[in-house]
Amino acid sequence: MHNDIIWWLVTAFVGACAITSIAILYRGLGFLLVTTTTGRNSDKAAVENFLALLEDAKESMVVYDDGNKMEGSIYQNDRVIEAVHRKLSENPKFRLSCYFNVDDDMPFTRKLKQHDRVRIVMGGGDRPDDDVHYKIIDGGVKAHISRHQFASKERRYKVIDCTRVPKRQQARIADVLLEPYKEHASSVGVW
Repeated sequence: MHNDIIWWLVTAFVGACAITSIAILYRGLGFLLVTTTTGRNSDKAAVENFLALLEDAKESMVVYDDGNKMEGSIYQNDRVIEAVHRKLSENPKFRLSCYFNVDDDMPFTRKLKQHDRVRIVMGGGDRPDDDVHYKIIDGGVKAHISRHQFASKERRYKVIDCTRVPKRQQARIADVLLEPYKEHASSVGVW
């Protein structure tokens, strides 16, 4: 009888370890499906990256950027503005929230700020010298993150893509990978 109890305890322990190991593997495997691309942005690449994110977005896009007036900016690009208008007219669920560090008079802001599903918040112009900027779609399914000096033409970027992660794991994985940006967006009032 004593051996039977020990056998059951060992079996229960091994079973609990197996179940725990499977759960840990399952929770971690989703991270292996995340793809990350890095590089340097030109103005043209910035436009193409913005348009690609916008096209992939189903419900939302959150933008944190300088929004300053400079030649080649996505916020002065008619293709970008037209694509946002088209997205808003074709998808009644879609919402765009932007926080710009600078309160420059930009075509993007002038032409979109009156739309009821567009929220644009202007900052006071203060920013750290090496500020991180981001564009996040659908709660973190995909994000474009860049770091650069103010008004710099050369910007390092990273795209984090969780679209291959199973739907039931996407939110958790996006929260882990993008937590600082999502918290920041909430603190400046665009999340």
